[in-house]
Amino acid sequence: MIEARLVSMPVETSLPESPDGPPDAVPLLAPSELAETLPVPKTVSPPEPAQPAVTAQPAAAPSEPLSASTQAPPLAITSSVDLTYYGARDVDVHPRALREIVPDYPADADRQRVSGKVRLQLKIEADGRVSDVEIMNATPPGLFEESAVKAFREARFAPAQKKGRPVRALMLIELVYDWEGRPR
Repeated sequence: MIEARLVSMPVETSLPESPDGPPDAVPLLAPSELAETLPVPKTVSPPEPAQPAVTAQPAAAPSEPLSASTQAPPLAITSSVDLTYYGARDVDVHPRALREIVPDYPADADRQRVSGKVRLQLKIEADGRVSDVEIMNATPPGLFEESAVKAFREARFAPAQKKGRPVRALMLIELVYDWEGRPR
């Protein structure tokens, strides 16, 4: 569940007082003086105790600000979209590449006849796009990473599935570059 809360901005305002001492009316807070609290917390905090209700006189203009001690109640927003990235053990159908992915063999590594390995973690969206490519490790470092990231960032996948529905997934891939220039 996602929680969004609108809170009032601190405003220096003195309220008109009646001869008895308490304020005559509490003016309303203008929409431009409300701010959304960001970032949105992942946990929902219990609501604060309710403030006593104060009514405004009909003559009060709605654009006048409330006192800083009055806060808007929390607003809970639920989402039916699953934002979780599932691992290989958590899905029923694993993502698979729609066509063969063959990274270019770097020219420097080919000239030196250097072999190596690159481990990547892909974040695959529910529509099959790759949203993020992260290098987990590479040997030798600094030689094959750019080639691997470029090839997999452009790749498209049939998405992973859980309970018959496409879901986001994490995928760990190890590329092996040999001196002949052919990644496996």
